[in-house]
Amino acid sequence: MKRILTLLVLLALTSSLTGADLIETKNNRKYNGKIVKTVGDKVVIKTDEGNMIGIPRSSLSKVIRGNEVFDFEAGERYYLEIRRPFLPFTIVSVACGAYSLVKFQDYQRNRRENQPGESGETNLKASKKDLNWGIILAVCSVGTFIMAIKPMEVKVPIGKIKLSMTPTGAGLALNF
Repeated sequence: MKRILTLLVLLALTSSLTGADLIETKNNRKYNGKIVKTVGDKVVIKTDEGNMIGIPRSSLSKVIRGNEVFDFEAGERYYLEIRRPFLPFTIVSVACGAYSLVKFQDYQRNRRENQPGESGETNLKASKKDLNWGIILAVCSVGTFIMAIKPMEVKVPIGKIKLSMTPTGAGLALNF
């Protein structure tokens, strides 16, 4: 409990230098503002609207400052980066799309050449097969394209939060 208090005091001291924080509680309430100070068992937050709110330390879950996240439940600190790791799949998407167009053209060609008799029946089977492949490849093309351009939020860990209390003061150590 003293470790959390010390970390909150450090956050309060550094919050005056930076912009607003996003404070999340364990019951999923979110507050935009700055941590001003800790009083007893409460953390005092000055919201962007100017209100002062006291939140019990036991209900505090995360403090998000820019891309940096202090997670009190897990006891770790990390950065959030937005990446697109599947961007090379756009090549697969374009290839599937081009091949599906070829299959749709084969389907149309086989439907036009459909003649009565034995060859017409084989053309009809081939056209159904080409139509099925064209639909499957088109769905794969759209799916891989969506997967390729969708951004992902990736946690880049900084380290565990370790606080130590000594009679002369408090110390903060981060493991790398």
